[in-house]
Amino acid sequence: MGNLSVLILSRSMAGKELLGVVRKRVGSMNIDCHTLTFNPDATDNIVFPHISGRIRNINKGRGVIVLVDSDATHQTLLQRLADECPAIVVSGFNDAMLDAIRHCEALDLEQAADLLADAARAAIKTYQKHD
Repeated sequence: MGNLSVLILSRSMAGKELLGVVRKRVGSMNIDCHTLTFNPDATDNIVFPHISGRIRNINKGRGVIVLVDSDATHQTLLQRLADECPAIVVSGFNDAMLDAIRHCEALDLEQAADLLADAARAAIKTYQKHD
């Protein structure tokens, strides 16, 4: 059956830095996590072979969850990765999402993606001045 893997894909070093912060807080992760930074100005056709190759290289049999900082750009690329690779793409990563990775070990790819998206949404709060 194999294991799940995670690829944190970002247009800056934010993915790598945030993963480091979460690892310091929670200790080691029980799921293989990788980071990849890509040039936000590059076209989809240029970055697709590199990212899809990385997904295929880290796939340990159950697929790869690709966590991306934002889908404000490159929506076509993200959908193509989901269509053509053994992966599910989840956008809008935050530290709660990365912290939840350690709870995905026994889940299938879709369940894990749902859990991570739910964790990210639950962590979004609004703080306002009290009158």
